[in-house]
Amino acid sequence: MNKIGVSIRDVARETGLSTATISRVVNGGSKVSDETRQRVLEACARLDYLPNPAARALSTRRSKAVAAIIPTIEHSVFAKFIAAVERTLGERGYSLIMAIAKADEAEELAAARKLLGMGADALILSGLDHSDLLLEMLERRAVPYVFTSAWDDRSARPTIGYDNALLAERAMQHLADRGHRRVAVVHGPLAESDRTRSRRAGAASVGDRFEHLAFFEAPLDVAGGKACVGAALEDPRDFTAYLCSTDVLALGAYFACAEAGKRIPQDISVMGFDNLDWSRDIVPPLTTIDLPAVGMGEMVAQRIVAYLEDGAPLQNELLTAGIIERGSVADLT
Repeated sequence: MNKIGVSIRDVARETGLSTATISRVVNGGSKVSDETRQRVLEACARLDYLPNPAARALSTRRSKAVAAIIPTIEHSVFAKFIAAVERTLGERGYSLIMAIAKADEAEELAAARKLLGMGADALILSGLDHSDLLLEMLERRAVPYVFTSAWDDRSARPTIGYDNALLAERAMQHLADRGHRRVAVVHGPLAESDRTRSRRAGAASVGDRFEHLAFFEAPLDVAGGKACVGAALEDPRDFTAYLCSTDVLALGAYFACAEAGKRIPQDISVMGFDNLDWSRDIVPPLTTIDLPAVGMGEMVAQRIVAYLEDGAPLQNELLTAGIIERGSVADLT
């Protein structure tokens, strides 16, 4: 807490600078020399002075807080993304506030209302599908927002992410190039995620390259992947490879294969999507799509701050992602 009676004027007297200069420093302004910034920060530390965020919000009509609503924090791809957003915002004098909506539009709308009520200057949303009520509220309040984890160059709303359909198509081509002609695609609930629907559509778009291509929907967790692949292993089409729309489902596939006495990749090949932290450490290491979660978090934070500070337009931006080849896909050629 600030010492009683310590104000921005005290810092100005301590440094011999104007209150406007002190304000620019403590609010993260860029039009200050490094020497002046250091001088102000040292004086703030000596006086135990901290800026009052409530007063700042009243005077500037900005809280310097950005809100993010994500489906879950249980998977490291979201944890990496949020950590990168928070770090990048912090470097620019902004704070992150966050809520989890569990892929539920009603929960997302309630979370958005709460976060905006806390004074959030901008909103980060996952995916492309959101309720009309939410989008109308953001437009009515003139709150800037960005859709993440997906990219659509035709979207009138800013999307910063990757092309899920194209990445799934490339994953299928990777399997085809290695001689797999009977492939099962295991994905999460289609109703819950536009990213899942895009990945399924991308995989289906190259179906003519395969003798058998089948799709299986499973709950989006390890148990769901295990149960789904366990059942699919009994399918008479005798799939040689399983493409899982997330690494979480792929881990379930590993357990199902082990329980059925199937060796990876000698008997069954498995490919994932996300490149979660553990995917390189399981045995055999998982071949997967490496999603740019950290780079996406940094870019989203940078673009939002640039919009808030300088009015730089928010627009669609595509991030690249690629396949990491490890040891879980056999070459049948």
